[in-house]
Amino acid sequence: MPGAEQLDRLTKREKQVLFWIVEGKTNGDIGRILGISHRTVEKHCESIFRKLGIENRYAAIVCALTNNWQLAPE
Repeated sequence: MPGAEQLDRLTKREKQVLFWIVEGKTNGDIGRILGISHRTVEKHCESIFRKLGIENRYAAIVCALTNNWQLAPE
């Protein structure tokens, strides 16, 4: 399971996207919130999953909650 060192590998924008994933938002929702396209959100998700060594948004949620990562929308 990824830990704090993997979280440090994420960019600020990827951390924002991860925050909204944990909040249960869809890619479309996240795009509207951040002012980017849903396709750009998908690319950020792919990068997050690759950097964390996971395969999907559910695993990302588990990682964030299990590790008590302090994520913020900004």
